[in-house]
Amino acid sequence: MLLQLRVRNFALIRSLTFSPQTGMNVITGETGAGKSILLGALGLVTGNRAELSALLNQNEKCIVEAEFDIQSLNLQELFEELDLDYEPICILRREISAQGKSRAFVNDTPVQLSTLKQLSGHLVQVHTQNTGTFISDPLEQLHVVDDFAGNSSINNEYRAAFREWKNAIKNRETLLEKKVTFEREQDFLRFQHEELSAFLPVVNEEAELNLQIQTLANADEISKVCRQAVDELTENELSITDRINSVKQLFRQAERFLDIAENYKNRIQGIAEELKELSREIDNTGQLAEHNPDLLETLQQRQARMQLLFRKHAVDSSAALLGILKNLEEKMQEAHHLDEEIENTATQIAECEKKVLMIGKTMQDSRQNAGNLLMIAVGEQLQKLGMPHAMLTCEWIQHEDKPDINGLSSLRMTFRANAGSPLLPLEKVASGGELSRVNFCLKSLTAMKKTLPTLIYDEADTGISGEIALQMARMMRNMAMAHQLICITHLPQVAAAGNCHFRIFKEESEAFTESKITLLNSDERILHLAYMLSGSTAGSAAVGNAHELLKMFAD
Repeated sequence: MLLQLRVRNFALIRSLTFSPQTGMNVITGETGAGKSILLGALGLVTGNRAELSALLNQNEKCIVEAEFDIQSLNLQELFEELDLDYEPICILRREISAQGKSRAFVNDTPVQLSTLKQLSGHLVQVHTQNTGTFISDPLEQLHVVDDFAGNSSINNEYRAAFREWKNAIKNRETLLEKKVTFEREQDFLRFQHEELSAFLPVVNEEAELNLQIQTLANADEISKVCRQAVDELTENELSITDRINSVKQLFRQAERFLDIAENYKNRIQGIAEELKELSREIDNTGQLAEHNPDLLETLQQRQARMQLLFRKHAVDSSAALLGILKNLEEKMQEAHHLDEEIENTATQIAECEKKVLMIGKTMQDSRQNAGNLLMIAVGEQLQKLGMPHAMLTCEWIQHEDKPDINGLSSLRMTFRANAGSPLLPLEKVASGGELSRVNFCLKSLTAMKKTLPTLIYDEADTGISGEIALQMARMMRNMAMAHQLICITHLPQVAAAGNCHFRIFKEESEAFTESKITLLNSDERILHLAYMLSGSTAGSAAVGNAHELLKMFAD
């Protein structure tokens, strides 16, 4: 429901606030008073293109704000999809700067124009004599029948089953593609697997290999160095340990006259023992560094093979080679089960398709029954709107191959306006005015079945008068029992049907011309209706007629 439309510096509007109420709101006024400007402002805030020329004062910013109560529209999922914070009161704002820059906001969050347009389509719908053509779209026709049938729940169930079916088909196609890929690459995969399995890399092996090769390649030099070190430490005459022992003896002799001598002697004893242990380790290292050309060659060959595999697989560690080997094993293991998985998906697809057809059949039966009732009701309403021989029918076209996301059949509404004329597709035979009336009847019949956004009728009653105008007014009044209607009209019959009546007018002076809107009180409404009835100064007869009109729609 539209709570307020606030407009500043747009066309002939300097500053205007329009606050429609629940039920049916009618707007009347002289031609050129600003009714189309008001709609233009609403179009701006719902995503239409902005023009710099629309600014009343070219030096000031244009701002249009529309405030909606959206609690009953169930739009939480849409807000989440659009990455917007949901609030029960939603404010759409559009700004055009004096430089022509346009900005859009939803609840003060900047948004793209496409987002504004997508959201606003769920908040307000504008219908004119020329916008009834949307009902020419077969998909929109199907939506109308579903709305009338109350098929929301079964539609959701069908779409969920349909997506599950399509996902199963897609999964099978993916598995088949994997199988083809494996069959094409299986020889190469097996070769890679066998090559890495035969090599059998070990984590961090490259570091250990390098150390072993370095040791074996320099075995003679290592042995020589170690032998010389052992000799210097413990084996030679006057070795380091011998000389340390001599020093230890000196302090042993000094113990009788030097208190700290024992400490020095013990510390030197420790150093001597450490050197002996070090000598044994060096000797062991020298003995291990044996000359073994066969082992050296074997290790060098493995190192070369490892480097070749590194380059081949674009890695730099044996751990990475192990990861590749594991991946190859998983691929080969997966390939062994592909045929079984493909067979299982075939069964799943058949079960999903059966479910889709079962739900689709139930949904189609509901659509056909509701469609027949809806067409009868539309025919009756069209008679009331001056088309006594008009007929609208549903023609169901069975899908030749498979169901689609919308069901087992497509819908094409056929229409004739005159007796004896053939029934042909609605879009081919109906004029703009006829389409507008068909659309109006469909909307009025589905209005009680579904929560609709604010509906705006912009002179959709053009070309009718008298009793037909009264019938349309009654239909609008009935629609407004469940939904907010805003109707721009020149017909007094429609104006009298409103729960509240706004008058839009131009205020002129030598300095400027400005469009304004006002909510009429009871007396003002009677006089304005009388003026609309008489087309001139409202006399007593016209005032009486205005009273009678209002009585027809008194609650």
